[in-house]
Amino acid sequence: MTIDSQFIAPLAGWPDYYQAIQERASKRWDQLEADPELAGPWHQLFKQVQSPRHVLSELLQNADDASATEANVSIENGRFVFEHSGDDFIEAHFASICRFGYSNKRALHTIGFRGIGFKSTFSLGDRVELFTPSLAVAFERTRFTEPHWIDARYRTSGTTRVEVAISNPLLQREIEKNLDDWLKSPVSLLFFKKIRRLRIGDNEVHWLSLGPGPIAESEWMALDETADNPFLLVRSAEEAFPAEALDEIRKERMLGAEDSGDFPPCRVEIVLGAKGRLYVVLPTGVETALPFACNAPFIQDPARLKIKDPETSPTNRWLLNRAGVLAATAMMEWLEQTQTASQGRADAYGLLPDVDREATTLEGSCGAIVELAFEDTINERLILLIEDGDLVGSKGAIAVPRPIFDIWPAEQAMALLDEKSRPALSRHVSTADRTKLVRWNLVEEFSKSDLLARLRTSHLPRPSTWRQLLNLWTYIAPEVTGWQSHQPERLRIVPVQGKEVLYSASEVVRLGEKKLLQSDDDWEFLAEHLIVLNQNWTRFLAEQRRDKADGVGGADPTQAAFAVLKKIGLDDTSDVNAVIERVAADFFGSSGIKLAECVQLAQIAAKIGATVGESFRYACADRKLRPIAQAILYDEDGALEDLLPETVRQTQLLHPDYVASFSSCSREDWLRWVSSGRSGLQTFAPLTAKRTG
Repeated sequence: MTIDSQFIAPLAGWPDYYQAIQERASKRWDQLEADPELAGPWHQLFKQVQSPRHVLSELLQNADDASATEANVSIENGRFVFEHSGDDFIEAHFASICRFGYSNKRALHTIGFRGIGFKSTFSLGDRVELFTPSLAVAFERTRFTEPHWIDARYRTSGTTRVEVAISNPLLQREIEKNLDDWLKSPVSLLFFKKIRRLRIGDNEVHWLSLGPGPIAESEWMALDETADNPFLLVRSAEEAFPAEALDEIRKERMLGAEDSGDFPPCRVEIVLGAKGRLYVVLPTGVETALPFACNAPFIQDPARLKIKDPETSPTNRWLLNRAGVLAATAMMEWLEQTQTASQGRADAYGLLPDVDREATTLEGSCGAIVELAFEDTINERLILLIEDGDLVGSKGAIAVPRPIFDIWPAEQAMALLDEKSRPALSRHVSTADRTKLVRWNLVEEFSKSDLLARLRTSHLPRPSTWRQLLNLWTYIAPEVTGWQSHQPERLRIVPVQGKEVLYSASEVVRLGEKKLLQSDDDWEFLAEHLIVLNQNWTRFLAEQRRDKADGVGGADPTQAAFAVLKKIGLDDTSDVNAVIERVAADFFGSSGIKLAECVQLAQIAAKIGATVGESFRYACADRKLRPIAQAILYDEDGALEDLLPETVRQTQLLHPDYVASFSSCSREDWLRWVSSGRSGLQTFAPLTAKRTG
């Protein structure tokens, strides 16, 4: 039977225990009214529960204690109505709500704070009515623990219902806001033993179990049918309270000698996916920087807004330590699930806290206690999940940006990037969790900046596919093309012909698809002294851009790659002057230079009309190499030779082999080149000043 069913119970009298409890409560109030000093503490404590924000929480807790699985709450014609499907009252339970300043609850998984939970309903109005299959009673504010029997015809069939006429619109707005907060953040419902469904007006909150979690005593939970961002509920084993905690609890509950029985052991719970608030089944005002919520029977402050400072509360300090141990143990057991894929195991780092241990606030102190207990638990454990699924100890792996795994295989990447060749932290560890591991000093990080620095100093291997090279260019494009980039042409990211490593644009030339020279021998000569951009790379980029234009594929990383190509100066074929200068620098800087090769290079330069630069050399008649700055003479028709002194002929006149035959250019090419001035050769002897007379 659902709690929506409200059948009128048969007319009947009150239960056997009712009259004795009612008379005892009435007598107590007679005593209090006769002695104002005795009544003062009662009324003072009663004022502390006058907050609408606690009403629903307290009633839900009572319903959970009664083994309810669902509850309804609504505001109908100015009346607050709460109903649940739990068990009917027995004598002990009814006696408890007819007392004050005392709780008979032993299981500290629930609050049971001085027996005032039910009394919180008086924050809404002066009269509270309670209906169950066996009870139909009302309580008045003036004597808030004294029950009054009302018409038994209003008793329910199978449910418990609480009704309060709300005193004024302000209180109604407050309770409506609290109900709205429950709809927005119903985490508390996870900590009840039985209740998993709560209906508020026309809305419903329903926690669904998605099955066992990754470790023992854990469960994946989701709100309603939504499982996109499940919560992980982890429960500890039950553990007995230490002696100093029991002493504190008895004092808080004002228990006398007759009530000094032991409390049963308790558990603590954490919820990954919820904010770091502390709960006592119900939410407290303590919201830590922890990555999970904590639920435990914390001792609260008198206003029940926060918890007692753990510096002065041994119970709270013990419970916070247990939460830290639970989170650490859960994380380690999760990581050690070798039968689980790395992607699932990496999520365990979500439990790793990262708080300010020096914070002086209550929230900061609570978080620090949890984190310190966490640290003690993981000390010297194999904690770092690496790419192959193994675990290694602190500093035994290195964290690299995930995009690097899409450029080089993990093992190769670490051999290239880490001086100690340590394995890579699993790529499935999120950026946020990797940051926490670095802050904990458990792992060193190789950043994008480190990669850029390495690309400036090392010739790293070319990725095995063009797609992987594209991943590299796309990854570093923002830094290369940004306005703050410094000498991007020196980054060694360019693939070249015949080489398995990457070069910088400053070391590379880009030759056109169409050959300027017809002789394969001439091209081979140039290639021996040039580092040439691999034309297959630019063809690949062009194909990718064309496919994108044709609507093939999704995002277009080639746009970033072409921006890089432009930034480093390789978006077009290299200037022929630069090509010849690059060849000249390499060729004339080598040993064993042959005259025939000097002639070949000059004729190639003539063929393509290049302007020679500082590195270019000509062989003179004495077969020695000299730069154009030394006024190298070309005697086109033999007229100069007879006019020049022997020393000038030997040291400045171009060697005749340059024009003895033409294989790399034609005679016409040569003459045009010389006459244009681009060759740097002079066709007449320079005039020198001479004093006469």
